[in-house]
Amino acid sequence: MLFMKIKKFFSDRWVRDGLDVPFLCIMLVLMAFGLIMLLSSSYAYSYYETDGKSSLYFFFRQLIFMGGGSLVIAIVSHIDYRRYFRWTNLALLGACGLVALTIIIGKAQGGEINRWLNFGFFDVQPSEVAKFAIVVFCAAGLDKNHKKMISTKPSKNFIAQKIADFTSNRIVLTEGTTTLFFYFFWVVFTAGLVFLGSHLSGAILIMLFGVAMLWIGEGRARWFAIGVVAVAAVLFIAINFYEDLPIKDYMKERIASWLVKDLTDTDKRWQTNHSLFALGSGGFFGAGLGNSKQKYFYVSEAHTDFIFSIIGEELGFVGCCLVLILFSILILRGIYIGMHAKDRFGTLLVFGIMMQVGLQVALNVAVVTDTLPNTGISLPFFSYGGSSTLVTLGEMGIVLGVSRQANLPKVYSLSSKNTKSKNK
Repeated sequence: MLFMKIKKFFSDRWVRDGLDVPFLCIMLVLMAFGLIMLLSSSYAYSYYETDGKSSLYFFFRQLIFMGGGSLVIAIVSHIDYRRYFRWTNLALLGACGLVALTIIIGKAQGGEINRWLNFGFFDVQPSEVAKFAIVVFCAAGLDKNHKKMISTKPSKNFIAQKIADFTSNRIVLTEGTTTLFFYFFWVVFTAGLVFLGSHLSGAILIMLFGVAMLWIGEGRARWFAIGVVAVAAVLFIAINFYEDLPIKDYMKERIASWLVKDLTDTDKRWQTNHSLFALGSGGFFGAGLGNSKQKYFYVSEAHTDFIFSIIGEELGFVGCCLVLILFSILILRGIYIGMHAKDRFGTLLVFGIMMQVGLQVALNVAVVTDTLPNTGISLPFFSYGGSSTLVTLGEMGIVLGVSRQANLPKVYSLSSKNTKSKNK
């Protein structure tokens, strides 16, 4: 009896239609490529960290994370993505709660705020969870309140009515404006919390793809300009005049060293300079897989945020282009899936995930090439990290889950059913 209930519970939520083969294949290639490059970039540091016991420590751990992520993909890709709709608010509140916990624990331990929460086998980075949470929150909210987002009717919101009364109806906020402000508030709040949790790059990413999702959700253009100016002003004031900001000096040093471009400064610009040396010495075809010199403690922790520089040194310009082409194909295929999703929620969900991956890749490459200040942005599928790997692969599982129900040619799908009969 209990078995039948469990079977019914999952069968009601399980989707068996074929998932998108091109997206799956590109994702598997990136996963395999990422593991190979992580092994190459990490074995020297791994040997040092384990006191000569193992050169494969980080590789084996990443292999476990990838294996766990693959299991997550297998499960999540079968779940009807519309089931997430009712849990989006709770997901965002939970993610914000975890980020707040890192701040509270950090202050309780003497003011040093750590980005991670230790759970034994690996550390969880709550900002990674927050990135995903803001995507599903905005996707669900903008789908549910789409009519309000495009409405030009005067808002019946309490605050909007008070503003109208106070200004003698000279300022009347529409439903579209108040709805946009509501979701913009949560994007800024989440980004601000991550920022206070000593993760500037995470806050930047959340702001970028959060605002992009509001744009896709048909928010009015003029408010985006006002919002961007307002946020920039607040950040400028906070960084320059708020003395208690926990990472103020940390950010200023990195920005200052990025502006100076001093190749002789072996302290503040050490990692960035050696990243450029690695990219430059790679040339067109690279020094060969495994032959990097900069990974021997010149590029600090080369297996994490700066792994792209090792790719450039070992595989050259050709290898870098190959990585970027693979990411471009993955993102474009994801957008194609989103455009053919069966409902607006699926479209917004896939677009948000693809924008997150695309922006993260673009910012990581910009940091490695010294186009932007060093802010600690990982490269999806390549950089070492448990929480980032699991969250990224979980998101890929959701995209595949959307593809199962999307209006896609089934000739490109894996399905247990007869594809010919489905195309008739």
